[in-house]
Amino acid sequence: MKAVKMRREAGFTLLEVLVALSVLAIGAAMTLSAISGALGNIRKVQLRTRTIQHAETVMELSLLDDAIRQPTTKSGDFEDGTRWTLAVNAVDTPRPANFPQGMELPQKLLFYAVEVYAPDSQAPDLRLQTLKVISTAEPQGTRRPSR
Repeated sequence: MKAVKMRREAGFTLLEVLVALSVLAIGAAMTLSAISGALGNIRKVQLRTRTIQHAETVMELSLLDDAIRQPTTKSGDFEDGTRWTLAVNAVDTPRPANFPQGMELPQKLLFYAVEVYAPDSQAPDLRLQTLKVISTAEPQGTRRPSR
């Protein structure tokens, strides 16, 4: 009897192909998951940046408004639905010991607080606070003409 030589053909078995495809599928799924998470984080950063820009805009415009000389409250919203509130309060400043009674201090201090709310938020997403010193003298251009 003659021994029959089995010739093995070069290539991969079905099991090897299935294992390779499984590894490839798991790698692709993990990559897409990481990309999806990164895109979600980018969106959160964009929303936070927009909120900060809105708060800074309201604060800057209110600090530049020379008509605000007394405690007041204002509110409004932006086109994207973001809401804001501004609260201006007077701060009691201590009087110097040698300052005459009944005389007004030449400056007073105002406390500004800006709160920004996302369109669907009940609590403020961001709060900015600062102080502003203003003169108690009448602003230029508002003096009464002398008679």
